[in-house]
Amino acid sequence: MYIRNFTAPVLALALIGSSFNALALDVDGSQSKVNIVSTKVLADGKSSVAEIFTFDSLSGNVDDSGKASVTIDLAAIQTGIDIRNERMGEYLFETDRYPEATITAQVPDTALASGNQTMDLELTVDMHGKQMMYTVPVMVAGDASTVMVTTEEPLLIDAASFELQGGLGKLAELAGLLHIPAMVPVTFSLSFTR
Repeated sequence: MYIRNFTAPVLALALIGSSFNALALDVDGSQSKVNIVSTKVLADGKSSVAEIFTFDSLSGNVDDSGKASVTIDLAAIQTGIDIRNERMGEYLFETDRYPEATITAQVPDTALASGNQTMDLELTVDMHGKQMMYTVPVMVAGDASTVMVTTEEPLLIDAASFELQGGLGKLAELAGLLHIPAMVPVTFSLSFTR
C-alpha cells in the first residue's frame, strides 16, 4: 500500500514533466509553407487572374510555456517573377522599415500530443507596424518527432488592416492593372520538430 501511494505521485510528476518537455519545438523551415492568394483585376475591368505566392524563409519555435512564434521574412516572397518580388518588398511590405511579419499564439500542451486533432487557434499577426487577432481552424498532427499545424480553411486577411492598400495601388499602377483587391486568403502548413 505504501509503495502504491509513493509510486502514484512519482508517475504523475513524470507525466507532467514529459508533457512540458514536449512543448519545446522548432520550426522546420524546409517543410513549412505560408501561401497567399493574390487576385488582380486587369485593365479591361472584366477579367481577373488569381495567383499563389509563398515565402522562402520561415523560422520560429514553441517555447516551454506553449507560446508559439513564427517569423516570416517578407523579402523572401516568391511570386515567380523576380521584378514582382522586388516590387512587393519595396512598395507593399516596405521591407526596409518592416522586414518581417510575426505570427504568435498560445498553444495548449494537449494540442501538441501525438495523434490528429482539430481546434480553433487564436493568432496575433504583427505586420507593417500593426497587430491584428484572428481565430483560424487548424488540423494538428503529431508523432514522436514532429508536429504539423495546417489551416483547415483559408484565413482572410484585409490588407487595409495593416495599411497596405497604398502599396497595392502602387503595384496595380506599375503592372497596368485596374485594381488589386485588399482581401487576401492565406493558408499555412507549419512543421515543428520536437
